[in-house]
Amino acid sequence: MKLNDLKVSLTQQILQSNDEERLRMVVDILEERAPFRLSARQKAELDKNIAANEAGESECCTWNEVQAYARSKS
Repeated sequence: MKLNDLKVSLTQQILQSNDEERLRMVVDILEERAPFRLSARQKAELDKNIAANEAGESECCTWNEVQAYARSKS
């Protein structure tokens, strides 16, 4: 997608959105003051996945494998 097309697409999405929290997140990102926040549920899931990975109980794949998988689904 070309830069101007991306700008138009984002502008349209912003204008159509009624989600104040999401719009405030966009402002934070554009003003480069967006802290990365996880919900308690997301943090628990991340901690669980990290523990499984450290215990050798999770599957890992390379970035190339992730990209190939994503491309096969589109």
